[in-house]
Amino acid sequence: MSSALQQQQRLMARIKNVIGTGTVTGATTGRLQIKTATGRTNDKIKRVHNYGFMSRPLSGAKTYNLFIGGATSRGITVNVEDERHQIELQPGEVAILDDKGNLVHFTQQGIKINACAKLEVISAQETTVNATTVNVTAPKSTFSGDVEIGGNLKVTKNVDVIGAVGGASGTFGGVKVEKHDHDYTDDGTRRTTKEPNKG
Repeated sequence: MSSALQQQQRLMARIKNVIGTGTVTGATTGRLQIKTATGRTNDKIKRVHNYGFMSRPLSGAKTYNLFIGGATSRGITVNVEDERHQIELQPGEVAILDDKGNLVHFTQQGIKINACAKLEVISAQETTVNATTVNVTAPKSTFSGDVEIGGNLKVTKNVDVIGAVGGASGTFGGVKVEKHDHDYTDDGTRRTTKEPNKG
């Protein structure tokens, strides 16, 4: 075989190896160990992340790789997919999800967040929620600080107050606190109080 033909074959082999697929056999956040489609195991393959998005894939995920100069020992993974953990989307929808079932789903109706365990939101400054209605369904809600309500407060069940209750006016059981009267007997005479004393 001529030298020129050998060089041509090596060049074609390099070109064929520029793009390849593989399977994840181990991973850190920035590096992968993959088994290529040709059966070769490559350690410390650099994983390319899009700005603002990071993930650490599971073993068995499929990789799409670029090999510099066609050398499979010098590769980078530009994309990873895992068909074991995917959902069906409608046209135009977007989803961020993992193998646990946690999901941020941009649907045609809005955004749906599903957390399989704890959901924590941390804000170093003020947090504002603007909505026509806010519904909270939970057996218990806890506020650690003061709560100010700019509108009316309606409680359909009981109120248990440990401290004091104050206000300019109040009606309990149909009785207005600051204006109601009491009938009483004084030295055998039936009398009626005026408005309650105010401290």
